Amino acid sequence: MADRTSGKGERLDKIKRALGNADQVIIATDCDREGQAIGENLLHFYGYKGRVLRAMFTAEDEKTLCAAFASAKPNTEYQPLYDAAVARAQADQVFNLSLTRTATTRLVPSGVRAVIGIGRVRTPTLGIVCRREQELSDFKPRDYFEQTANVQGEHGMFQLHHRPADSERYFEKAKAEAIAAAATGWHGPASVRQENRRQAPGKPVDLPSLQKQAAKWGWTAKKTLDVAQALYEIHKLTTYPRAAVRYLPENMVEGASAVFASLVGGGYVKDLDWQAPTIRTGKRGVFSDAGLAGESHHAIIPNPAVIEQFAKIIAGLNADERKLFDFIAKTFLASLGPDYEYHQTQIAISVPVNGQAVVFKTVGRSTIHPGWRAVYSEFIEDKPSSDNEAELPQVRDGEGVGISAVSIDAKKTKAPARYTEGSLIEAMQNAWRFVEDEGQRARLKEAKGIGTPATRDTVIEGLKKQGFLTVSKGKLFASDTAMQLYHLLQGRCPSLLDPATTATMEARLDDIVSGRAGADEIIHEICNSAATAIDVLGEQGQQLDIQRKPSPAMVKAAKGKAEREGKRLTRKDLASYDTLRAYLGPMKERTEEPSAPSPAQLKFALSIAERLSQPLPDAAKGSAKALSSWIDANNFASESQMKWISKFVEEGKVKKPKGYPDKVSPKVAKALLDKMFKKK
Repeated sequence: MADRTSGKGERLDKIKRALGNADQVIIATDCDREGQAIGENLLHFYGYKGRVLRAMFTAEDEKTLCAAFASAKPNTEYQPLYDAAVARAQADQVFNLSLTRTATTRLVPSGVRAVIGIGRVRTPTLGIVCRREQELSDFKPRDYFEQTANVQGEHGMFQLHHRPADSERYFEKAKAEAIAAAATGWHGPASVRQENRRQAPGKPVDLPSLQKQAAKWGWTAKKTLDVAQALYEIHKLTTYPRAAVRYLPENMVEGASAVFASLVGGGYVKDLDWQAPTIRTGKRGVFSDAGLAGESHHAIIPNPAVIEQFAKIIAGLNADERKLFDFIAKTFLASLGPDYEYHQTQIAISVPVNGQAVVFKTVGRSTIHPGWRAVYSEFIEDKPSSDNEAELPQVRDGEGVGISAVSIDAKKTKAPARYTEGSLIEAMQNAWRFVEDEGQRARLKEAKGIGTPATRDTVIEGLKKQGFLTVSKGKLFASDTAMQLYHLLQGRCPSLLDPATTATMEARLDDIVSGRAGADEIIHEICNSAATAIDVLGEQGQQLDIQRKPSPAMVKAAKGKAEREGKRLTRKDLASYDTLRAYLGPMKERTEEPSAPSPAQLKFALSIAERLSQPLPDAAKGSAKALSSWIDANNFASESQMKWISKFVEEGKVKKPKGYPDKVSPKVAKALLDKMFKKK
């Protein structure tokens, strides 16, 4: 798995060396404000004083890059973009850290070790899950009723259904029965409508759609991004994974067509009758410069730069990488596939009941040409409906039919679905749905929600780490502490839960870019907003009922005692301070006699003694503390490890490690040698 931080030091060293000899620099980072900040901050950090240009592009093919570098402008023209990034960073620093400290000091009971993290993205995200948790808690299933009519036609009996829309459901059985009684015995004409239809495919994936699909496999959002990063950075098999849009640039038609030909011609997918890719342009299609306006990265697709090596690279993927690449590749191929063509038939009758038309109907479809579904069918989850591939009855349009009987179908309303990490990321991306003000909804749509594709998994991981969210069978649950915080913030400071807070800030950052406001002005506004929230949260009053967590030392002691006594402590036991405190007993009782070493500790010590060809002292055998001291005093790097370390030290390749030359710990030796051999 790719480490997102690996190689950064080496890259920074290369940048530093390059800047030392450069008369001119072109910033070619992402084209948004954060990319601008990365480029400029590097130059500021290394004190670069030469000429600086800025290249803007949304794709990384040779043609696009050449055009972008040829038309690079003086970087000074992008000062407002950098100022907006600085304002965003300062605002989050002030807002998040200040409110986290306030919430922690005011809401956490004395003696409890816990941090209440508050953030401009983190807290509204928690609010989304808690709101769903509250909906589930309040949900009470209701019975509702639909009708199925047995209809007699010229060629026999068939069934039609009356299934009202959700807002028009029959919750009173008596009403459903009255309709059934009134419809029974009706005679009249059937309406038959037949037509051939076409359905275009979807677009290639972005990171949110990738994470949503992978959540169905039980993957976390973080795992999905890590695997996607490995496909991009290690294998060079896919394009940049942190994409926020599903379009490709219009000048990429040729490159995408070459990828299509390589995958289809190379046998990645079999038995396709497609002669060539279907190119769809504009916002309804795949290739759209307008759809990429303001974006730094296009959709995620197989990398056009390595098409000749596809087979070799794919063969070297592990199971997870192959699974994710398979989804990326087949979604891409489907987006360039022909339309799905089908024949749809609807049979309906309109029955007058108490002056209103009650429609009984059925709809069926038969495939004419599978089109893009030929490569994408395994990822399609058809929603249950009356549409199906089953053979429909033979009925002519206008044919006289009659209802012989109507049955009542009792059903229950379903609770809203719990969020998975994938669907929560989708909710973060579409956070405008939780906002009422039309202006703020529009701005959140433009900003593509709260957080970014690169940070949303980190936000969710942070909420899990704090104990606000737990996961069971791939579903997210809000903890008791999270629900307490949610209700408290609803009462005291609802703006912290509102995604519209981000919309307001994004609008003000836009004002910096457009020149309508300065960065200092916006930072001052956000500081004032944070100060107001601090005052409200800082008021004396309700604290959170947080259970005291056992320390790592307490958990370790309890595990050791349980192992010696042959007992088993559950995960719930190990998470409860009161349970462990009762199990371990008073501290004085436990310190009167030295605790015996665990079997694992004793086994490890004996392995050291055997390596040293000396006996284990009897005094150490009966005391865990004494045995630990003996291990610390005798557990050193092996002779072969020390030979390599001495060689590297003598050659000046490494500094002398702690304890050199006689007492280097195995951990230090392993880390040093791993690093040296990795370089080799």
